[in-house]
Amino acid sequence: MENPIHSNLPQELILEITLRLPTKTLLRFKCVSTEWNTLIRSPNFAKQHFSHKSNQELLLAQRYNFYKEKYTLVLFIDDSLSQYDEPDHLQIPGTQIIMGPLNGVFCVEFGFGLNSFGDYKLVYIQYLWDNESDGPYYPCIISVYNSGSDSWRHFEETDFVNYERSVYKSLVNTYLNEVYYWLMVHVDNPPSIACILAFDMRQDKFREIKGPNGIRTVDVYLGLYGDSVALLSDEKHKFVDVWVMESEGHWSRIFKVGPIEDICWPLGFWKNNALLFETSTTNELSMYNVRTKALRTFEDHEAGRYLFGVFIYKESLVSIKGEGDNCYMWDTSSDVLMDFFRRQLRNR
Repeated sequence: MENPIHSNLPQELILEITLRLPTKTLLRFKCVSTEWNTLIRSPNFAKQHFSHKSNQELLLAQRYNFYKEKYTLVLFIDDSLSQYDEPDHLQIPGTQIIMGPLNGVFCVEFGFGLNSFGDYKLVYIQYLWDNESDGPYYPCIISVYNSGSDSWRHFEETDFVNYERSVYKSLVNTYLNEVYYWLMVHVDNPPSIACILAFDMRQDKFREIKGPNGIRTVDVYLGLYGDSVALLSDEKHKFVDVWVMESEGHWSRIFKVGPIEDICWPLGFWKNNALLFETSTTNELSMYNVRTKALRTFEDHEAGRYLFGVFIYKESLVSIKGEGDNCYMWDTSSDVLMDFFRRQLRNR
């Protein structure tokens, strides 16, 4: 039988056809022949397929039902956001915090990025509780996992996260140009001026960045707007000021959204021209178009449910670990925690 990858068609045309195919179809084609398998498993092919215009961006929302004590992921199946599904393959039992995606890869409970060598990195910041003081124990655990070397690096100097400064989760994914960003709160004089903790994936270094002048940390959210880091300042749950960082430490307010009644908290942007937020009265997803001023609410009558975050979803052929595995877990409870306590004992 003739190998199906060999044909009278030019290789460029074959590549263009395969790049347009859905991920599920391509995964089946891996079984056709060794050559198909090699092509589809190629990192370069996976990168081209992920960025191809036919690979549509979809909106993925995470919600929680406190009656059922259950997290679910809801996938809107087109740009209109008029229909959604709950695909079984996207449900991760017990998952609370999801970060990403990056090249179609999601991460649970960590800061998540990629360096210029193509190595995925996880930034692990863990606070421990001190029963004697009834507060956080410092120093906290700060470690970085590198998928390229399959190893953890522990940071001995962690003074930038201490009794006076705490790191807060950003709006789902604030990784940009090999740097991950978190909102940082100075707790010595609340409400304090908003600032940002940045981690450079290239140099494995942390640094602090000042936020816009006069913006306080009360009702401020960190996210991305296009190719810029953005701060969303929620004013009285009716207005949202959107600031973007033009260069490190230099900010501009690009627009103000509102007045809108019933804003619980902003969730991020969809296609750059629509602000997504959760309503305060019904806990439903709403979308405000910043150009047309149109407001739309997506009704969901399930009792006891509220939104936990929104994500941009694209199909991906990227494998995280090993021979096509799609999920990899690190035992941080044993490895990272034990290393942390060993280092604390050595420093005493």
